[in-house]
Amino acid sequence: MVYFEMIMKQKIFTFSGVDGAGKTTILNEIRRILEDDFNLKVVELRQRPSILPILSSIKYGKKIAEKKTMEVLPRSGKNSSKLSSYIRFFYYLSDYIFGQWIFYFSDASKGDIVLYDRYYFDYIADPKRANIIINKTVAKFFYKFIIKPDVNIFLYASPEVILRRKQELDFDSIVDLTSNYKDLFCEMEKNKNGKYICIENINKEATIRKIIGILEGGRYLV
Repeated sequence: MVYFEMIMKQKIFTFSGVDGAGKTTILNEIRRILEDDFNLKVVELRQRPSILPILSSIKYGKKIAEKKTMEVLPRSGKNSSKLSSYIRFFYYLSDYIFGQWIFYFSDASKGDIVLYDRYYFDYIADPKRANIIINKTVAKFFYKFIIKPDVNIFLYASPEVILRRKQELDFDSIVDLTSNYKDLFCEMEKNKNGKYICIENINKEATIRKIIGILEGGRYLV
C-alpha cells in the first residue's frame, strides 16, 4: 500500500526533441532547479527504464555494447528486416510494460520526480532512431499499455537553428521529424492522458522559465 501511494504521488516528466533541439541541455537545467530550488529528489532515466539491457549487449557484453552505441550517429542503423524490427520493438516494449513497475518498486524509484530524456514517443515518430521498421499504428496502439507521464515536453527549433548547434541530421530530416512529433503530441493531447506540450527552444532561459511555469501552474511540484 505504501509503494502504491508513493507511485501515485510520484510525477513523471518526459523531454523529447530531434538532435540539436537542446533537449538534454534543458532537461539538465530543469533537474538542477527542481533539486536546488524546489528541494525535490529527481531520478533521471534515458528513454526507457532499462531493466533490460540493449540487445547488442547479448553479442558484445554490456560495456562494449554501450560504448558502440555512443559512438554511432543517431538514425545510422542499416536494419531492413521487419522481423528483426518487431523482435527489437517488442523487446523494448516489454522493458516499458514490466520494467516500469519493477523500477517503481525498487529503491532507485524513491524520488519525487522522474525525468525521461526521450521516451516511448521515439518509436512512433522516429523509429529509425531505434533501428527498427514498424507501422506507426502498431506503435501507437501499444502506448496504451505503458504508464502515461504527467507532462511531456517536445522541444523544437527551425532547421537553420538546429544545424548551427549540431550537424547530425540533414535539413529535410529535421523538418519531417519535427512535423511527426508535433502531430503526435497534438493527437496525444486530445486523449487527455497527461499534458503534451510543444515548445520552440530558441532562448534557453525563456524555455526554462516556460517549463517551470507549466509545472508550477499545474501543481506538479507540490
